[in-house]
Amino acid sequence: MNLDVLISNLVLGGFLLTAVLTDHRDHRIPNWLTGSMLLVGLGLQFLTAGLSGLAYGLIGVAVGFAVFLFPYMKKAMAAGDVKLMMAVGAFVGAKATLQAAVISVFAGASIGLVLLAWRQYQRQASATIDSMLTMQFPYASAIAIGTAAALMLKEFQWMP
Repeated sequence: MNLDVLISNLVLGGFLLTAVLTDHRDHRIPNWLTGSMLLVGLGLQFLTAGLSGLAYGLIGVAVGFAVFLFPYMKKAMAAGDVKLMMAVGAFVGAKATLQAAVISVFAGASIGLVLLAWRQYQRQASATIDSMLTMQFPYASAIAIGTAAALMLKEFQWMP
């Protein structure tokens, strides 16, 4: 891993940590965070690779938008989650963004099942199906897990 990639990954990790903490505390990811993250990601792409780096980041942004647009339209995801994935795309490009999104869906489903089981255990079967289906949790955690996994796949070349 070269120094540019290391710095970019550390900055991305700092942004994701902030998003996770904010999402857990407030149940929202603020625009100032996702906007800053997107601009810094695109800026780093431009600084390290010029216009081709900027294009790489912009395509990642588009992929991040495209993969979470349908769940957002179906109200299965909040707008902040879509914007967070778009900002991730600015840092990692299209392929890693797609991988991160797919992994985050599995991570989110796993987190959701654990929370569902925990809440069901706490209520001792008194919860209704409707209340369980409307359960929400901070999805930034799943996006952070998916992004970390995608970066590891990229770094260790576990995926072609």
